[in-house]
Amino acid sequence: MEQFRVNGKRELTRDILTGIIVALLSVPLSMGYAQVAGLPPQYGLYGSLVPVLVYSLLTSSPRMVFGVDAAPAALVATLLPELSVAPGSAEAPAVMAAVTCLTGLWLTLFCLLRGGRFSKFVSEAVLGGCVTGIATVVILAQAPRLFGGTVARGRAPALVGHLVRELAAFHAPSFALGLVTIVVIIAFRRQTKTSMSVVMMFAGIALNALFHFERYGVELVGAVPSGLPAPVAPDWAPLSRHAEGVAIETLAVALVIAAETLVTTKEFAHRNGERVDGRRELLAFAAGNLAAGLFGSSPAIGSLSRTNRANKQGVGSQWMGVSAFVTMGLFLLFGTPLLSYLPAPILTGIVIGSLGTILEFHLAAHFWKVDRPNFWIFAAAFAAEMLGLAEGVLVGVVLSFASFTMQVSAQPSYFLGCMEGHEGFFDLAKVPHARPVRHTVLYQFNGPLFFATIDGFERDVSAALRGDTRVVVVTGVLSVDIFAAERLLHFYEALKKRGIAFFLAGHAAAVNEQFMAYGARALIDEGAVRQRLTQALNAGGLTPPYPLEWGGGKETLRRGNAAVEAFLWAYGREAEPRLNRLTRELAECLLSGAEVEFEKLIPAELELVGEYWNSEDEKEWDGLLEMYLSASPEKRETNREAFLALSMGLSEHRMLLERQLLLGGNQDLLWKFLLTRKEKEEAFREAHPEMSGFLEEIRRQYMELLRQEDETLSEFMIAFGESPERAREKYLV
Repeated sequence: MEQFRVNGKRELTRDILTGIIVALLSVPLSMGYAQVAGLPPQYGLYGSLVPVLVYSLLTSSPRMVFGVDAAPAALVATLLPELSVAPGSAEAPAVMAAVTCLTGLWLTLFCLLRGGRFSKFVSEAVLGGCVTGIATVVILAQAPRLFGGTVARGRAPALVGHLVRELAAFHAPSFALGLVTIVVIIAFRRQTKTSMSVVMMFAGIALNALFHFERYGVELVGAVPSGLPAPVAPDWAPLSRHAEGVAIETLAVALVIAAETLVTTKEFAHRNGERVDGRRELLAFAAGNLAAGLFGSSPAIGSLSRTNRANKQGVGSQWMGVSAFVTMGLFLLFGTPLLSYLPAPILTGIVIGSLGTILEFHLAAHFWKVDRPNFWIFAAAFAAEMLGLAEGVLVGVVLSFASFTMQVSAQPSYFLGCMEGHEGFFDLAKVPHARPVRHTVLYQFNGPLFFATIDGFERDVSAALRGDTRVVVVTGVLSVDIFAAERLLHFYEALKKRGIAFFLAGHAAAVNEQFMAYGARALIDEGAVRQRLTQALNAGGLTPPYPLEWGGGKETLRRGNAAVEAFLWAYGREAEPRLNRLTRELAECLLSGAEVEFEKLIPAELELVGEYWNSEDEKEWDGLLEMYLSASPEKRETNREAFLALSMGLSEHRMLLERQLLLGGNQDLLWKFLLTRKEKEEAFREAHPEMSGFLEEIRRQYMELLRQEDETLSEFMIAFGESPERAREKYLV
């Protein structure tokens, strides 16, 4: 039983103390949630006794807290009235026992069917929307008790209407107590490990004993029966009269318990380097709910708020659960008389304050900024919960699968090319210096081919075909279904009739097994599948270095800088503004004096672009000229070609710098840069007239490079050489 493993007495003591805190925190919360569900408050305490022990004995998680909580309480809140049972009545526990046991049976079925695997399809947006919607509904239901009103049940519009009507009986002292409780819990929840909910519960009891708030019209929780709970015989008769509706409602509750708790359990396990068994967790949920049903409690779930509290205390084992069980038992035996002194607004404030910790509106705001589709999924799940709880859960499940399907269908796919002077294949859309392989389409698909993606796949590849295309290679396919396999075989046959060789490369061997199973064996038998992309190209008659296509008009540099390409690939949309910043800093550094202060520039560039920049690209022209000048005339002549080759690399960097300034809108800085460079070259010619021929050859070389690579910049530089002012008027805004 790994969930009980501890390293020494210190950890055992910590977990036992955490269990005591969890049990005391469960007292006000479980009572409040019991009332939300339509039960007398003591049945919330019963749901935090035996079910907690049962769960701790069966779970694989050493740190999850189990018990009565907001989500299932809100989901079953409308069930009792629908079954013609008065909330809070003597009949309510027996009917609720049947509801909870049925939920446990659904969870047992999930366990047998290995339903835990489906929790991975519940997206963060769906779960966040559902949890936030449920918490908001419970807050709306409880809010009237803050100012002396009554708890309501139903959907959000009805709850808002009830809240407005109850304002007519607004009681200021009650509201003050409830509001202070909420403010204290929220304000101090991050500042201390102490549970402020427990503190406020005992503070409310102590203050009421001193000041007798009931004298001022404040409602008290009232007497709560002492003693351990007796088993409750489930009353199935009301459920049988509404069998279909109850089955759907309890299925929705079971789905929420399974999805929310499994996701939360795995998240906490991941944070702490642990592993949990999804099937075993479902068994523990099922057994815990059957135990809760046997004592008349509403369905139980892993509590996010109490689990957060336990983990803040540093819990590491389910000795916490055993300790919580013992503590709750002792409280039921000896502590319940204290509850008769607890003001109801403080109890309500504790419930609302704790629910406030699981509201995830911040997640919706984040999605709005960075991921609009997930924002709308969050909003839909939230709205569904607000408008109809059981229906909302089912909408959330549908949204989860829809979200998963959309994400799989929208896997980023792109076309590949090569870059002269560099090995490998590059995204043509992201790497400016990459060019397509001649007569060839290279397509990186990056996802499964199935009924929802095969249309887009065929559309992309077909659009890329041209009259001279001879080879198509697709890589990155993760899997295929029977529908996609059939379509892919037809697509292969159609291309073959057009004289185009089609290959699938770089996929796992399991994909070939799927082709054979789904009737597309011909792809394998006829050699259309290859283990690697290079093998597919070789089969299509292409060997390195691959012939590249070069279009007309304005071209990017043919021979790119690998570090810059890696930087563009890594940062995507952020690459351009980052490069602009670096370019400005480099230009300003060149303008500041005769020498570039590399010891200052290199840290700045590393801060901007990290490991992707090559500091060799900042070599300055003056350094090259001084090196050449310092050599003897014999050395100069002997090494002339080497110096010219080195100057070509510097010319490429110089052109990159100027283009960045021109295209990035830094035209004033470009103007200053060119004037400064012109003044330096003129001063250098005057001081060293013997270097004029070398400078002219470098300039001719540079202008030839410009003419090939950037026609606009070439025209500007020619005009600048003739008349800087006229060039500025004509080309610079």
